[in-house]
Amino acid sequence: MEAYWHIVLANPGSARPLNKIDSVTLDRLKDFYINFRDTSTYIEDNWYEFKDDATMRFIKKMFSGAYLNEDKKLNGVIQLFNTFNIKNQNLEDAVQQIGINSDLLFSIGIEKYFHEKPTYFGFSNAVLNNKILRPIAEGIFNNSSTKIRSIYKDSFSENSFYHPMYINRAHNQLFNQTQCCHITSLYFSKFTIWRRK
Repeated sequence: MEAYWHIVLANPGSARPLNKIDSVTLDRLKDFYINFRDTSTYIEDNWYEFKDDATMRFIKKMFSGAYLNEDKKLNGVIQLFNTFNIKNQNLEDAVQQIGINSDLLFSIGIEKYFHEKPTYFGFSNAVLNNKILRPIAEGIFNNSSTKIRSIYKDSFSENSFYHPMYINRAHNQLFNQTQCCHITSLYFSKFTIWRRK
């Protein structure tokens, strides 16, 4: 398996585990994990198949070119990372559940797993306007390599980070289709050029 893309969003959505992953897929994941997560231990029991949620479907549409009227075949891995790892979208409740000092709560240091592959930052306003989450998002962005950040403006605060739901909504509203196409073509044309280098 090859990692084609990465996307960093706010927190887990409504996707729920369906069942354990079959042995063939587990072997493929192990190969991927060894190549792209060399600083982590591969644990087979940690892997589940999930029912996709709306955000995952929007991500698939983004990377397959659907918003640009293209049909790119996806044959690889899109790694989805979250700034905040608790499914509870209420930050205060989640912090009380697990504690703000927990290593599990925030995705600090995930940029080491980007491996110079194109990375889409889709932080939502919930992240950007939160005094606890914004510094985490800034850290992920600022600690990413120069190559990863090359399609963005240098300063974190100068960028507009669009969540996939926003892109889908803009695409579905006729008066915003131009803006949606502009956003997606802006990012994904740069990704395409970058991957060819």
